[in-house]
Amino acid sequence: MDWIQGRTEDSVADAFVRTALTGEVPVDTAIQIGLLRNKRLQASFEDLGIAQADLVQAGLIANPLLSAGKGLQRGGGPSVQSLGIALPIIEILQRPLRKRVAGLEFGAASARMQGEVLRLAAEIRIAYVDAQAAEQLLEMRRSVTAALDASAIAAQAIHDAGNLSDFDLAQERAQAAEARLEMLRAESDVQVTRAVLEREMGVGGDVSWTLSQRLPPPVDTIATVASLARTARMRRLDLRAAQSDAQAAAQALRLTSAFALLPDGTIGPTYEREPDGTFLGGLLSIPLPFLDRGQSRTARGRAMMRQSAARHDALVVEIGAEVRQLRAGLESARAREAHLRSVVLPLRRLAVMESQKFVNAMQHSIFTLLLAKQAEIDAGALYIDALRDYWMTRARLERAVGGTFAPLTTEEQRTSNGTADTNRRAPSPR
Repeated sequence: MDWIQGRTEDSVADAFVRTALTGEVPVDTAIQIGLLRNKRLQASFEDLGIAQADLVQAGLIANPLLSAGKGLQRGGGPSVQSLGIALPIIEILQRPLRKRVAGLEFGAASARMQGEVLRLAAEIRIAYVDAQAAEQLLEMRRSVTAALDASAIAAQAIHDAGNLSDFDLAQERAQAAEARLEMLRAESDVQVTRAVLEREMGVGGDVSWTLSQRLPPPVDTIATVASLARTARMRRLDLRAAQSDAQAAAQALRLTSAFALLPDGTIGPTYEREPDGTFLGGLLSIPLPFLDRGQSRTARGRAMMRQSAARHDALVVEIGAEVRQLRAGLESARAREAHLRSVVLPLRRLAVMESQKFVNAMQHSIFTLLLAKQAEIDAGALYIDALRDYWMTRARLERAVGGTFAPLTTEEQRTSNGTADTNRRAPSPR
């Protein structure tokens, strides 16, 4: 991951991308390219720079105000001169709370930025799996089309010899035509999924590179729903950002409430020279809370605090539901993959072998073998669909739990046990 800012180091990233896009690009390399080249992610990095600038600004004090004046007596005479410096005393008193609010907002921006990185990595992984499956399905569809084209050619020859009816010939030709239609659709899917992947990676379609050829089989067993939900509550960066937003809103309300009657004010020395002599003094300037006593600002702060707390709580519920949904989908895809691999595909292969025996013994026609082969290829297509569903759902579930299925560390477990209530509810102002 790199923040492109027009530096000399950016040329190193450019060289890496150019080299990587010259051959086969594994999924992890595709993710690296996306983190370097996705312009929306690079734009999101600037949100962190903006939050950092706001944090620095919150620690600064406004410049003192210099005032100077000169008055002339009516009808002539000596002039009156005055000079004063006003310091923003109320702003100085607000500085500690203001820095605390800005710090929480910076923490929220940082968490959101890291969450965007994980989101993009997951989207690239999902798009990569989809593109892999599309290429494998296209390979299958081409095999089906070739098999049925051969069947149609053989049927035409047998029909010309007078040994096949018009109806059977039409059936063979219709099956071949439908297979070609499916192949054309598969070719379009390859182009579409490839375009989606290149968009997520932030590269153009004018580069020549290839995907890893095959989808791997399913891997390790996934943890229980309860364990995944707990991991998500600890690792989801958008939840951490929502919690920081709620805390920032609470601190902002404290700031507004504390200075509701005195939102601003200045203090400073004054110097005045008159005909009778020179005078040194001081000046305090504060608003008189007769008309505006800060009611609307306080009400707005309370509404923003309740809003951020509600968003935090809603996200907790949504995360739990998302984890349950994806966990169920993953188990379904795994079960379909296992059934197809261990039951359906072996049976289809056996059917092809038996058909071959009957054809060799001249007990069945070649069409029986071709249909058995087509059914085997169709079962293979279903297997690819199950594998694609498994890996895409797994990538979504990994994103839903915070980017990794690794068990919680000791520190994370201790934090989880100590801050469970804090994660459920945003803090209230004192």
